[in-house]
Amino acid sequence: MQINPLSKLAIQPTTAAGKATPAEVAQSFSTYLSDALGQLNKAQLNAEYFTQQYITGQVEDIHQVMIAGQKASVMLELSMQVRNKVIESYQEIMRMQL
Repeated sequence: MQINPLSKLAIQPTTAAGKATPAEVAQSFSTYLSDALGQLNKAQLNAEYFTQQYITGQVEDIHQVMIAGQKASVMLELSMQVRNKVIESYQEIMRMQL
């Protein structure tokens, strides 16, 4: 199992003044979400591949199949929780009175 370091996420490119513009932050966040969803999709496809290989008898080690399935499941659960928090935050902002 590969654990990605947080160093990729911590530092964002900045402008000459030292602060990122809102457009840069939005682009960076968008790129991060796209990459995360791409990794989730790869994990789901990998789990499906190992399951198919196990069903056809090409993989005899059930541990690989179970690990791939659990990894995909945990990533999907995390994605759902992040989505729920984003929606909850959006709804909270929309309830604010100006």
